[in-house]
Amino acid sequence: MTSPKLKSFEFEGSKFQLLSPEQMKFKNKFYSDLYSKFYDEIVDGNCFPQINCDNLTFDQSGNDYYELGIDEGIKLQMPSSKSSNAQREKVQIAIQELCREYPLLVTFIQNCRLKADIAIKHAESLIQQECNINNFIKLKQVIGQFNKLNWNREMDKSETQASVSNLGTISENLLNLAFGKITDEKSFFKVTSSRVNSYGDFVLMCLPNNLWLSVKSNFARERLLASGYSNDILAVGFFEDYKEFTSQVRIRNMQRAGFLCIYIPDVAVTVEQNNSNTNTYEQTLEHYKKNKFKLPLNINGTDFIRPLSNISSDLEKLLNEKNIERRLSVDF
Repeated sequence: MTSPKLKSFEFEGSKFQLLSPEQMKFKNKFYSDLYSKFYDEIVDGNCFPQINCDNLTFDQSGNDYYELGIDEGIKLQMPSSKSSNAQREKVQIAIQELCREYPLLVTFIQNCRLKADIAIKHAESLIQQECNINNFIKLKQVIGQFNKLNWNREMDKSETQASVSNLGTISENLLNLAFGKITDEKSFFKVTSSRVNSYGDFVLMCLPNNLWLSVKSNFARERLLASGYSNDILAVGFFEDYKEFTSQVRIRNMQRAGFLCIYIPDVAVTVEQNNSNTNTYEQTLEHYKKNKFKLPLNINGTDFIRPLSNISSDLEKLLNEKNIERRLSVDF
């Protein structure tokens, strides 16, 4: 008797396998039917999108996977009453549920919006590491790579709106996951009180002032300045538009509000940046160089604009000092 076949794949040196349906134990018929459909269509060894989810709608396939999920007792999200294409949205909701259970399947799907938690879990599964302060930028790159491959047609209005929202949530969730892993809940912790969370998202106890971290997603705009209350504060985010950090007036206002520095991505975070092989940090430096402006320094005389990849080592210097009386932010 031959063993059920496995399908094997490799992503950037990391190998993974999909078990055949015969080797799986499914919760119910919904997962069994949809996983089997995917498994049959996925080509062994081809680690890229190859299943067009548009072809899985009821009118295209004759199978109503959304209703099957409902019948099996799964609490699927209701399609929006304003959906541009209710049939497509229903099957995308069903596929999201499947991918939440089996995140590696995201590798092979096309034309499907994905919630932030699914996209992050997929990237973690591919690189075989959970999100942390050392790999969150890599995870963002992987998510961006597959998001670029996801669509082979123009998104409709509902899909576009969902994708923009999800991209912001992905960035914010990655940053919160990364910092959450290095907090100790004593001298470095996430701010949960609604009475003070407008100051920032995390706080690191230091002298002479505590160091606040304001975590944003893709754009700084005025929301970032609203975090400043003349405290020592760091701005952190997957900011997309370098022009937000080229105005000398804006930089001066941030410094007056208490910002010690701003960490901007030194990896591509937009399709345009990916195609141009650039990133927000490089674009910012190029602007200063082209216009012969000096890069701004903070009140401590150190760099005000910093690459996001540096935040791990920068914070580590402070975190390595366990005695708060000797943990000083004056050199940050």
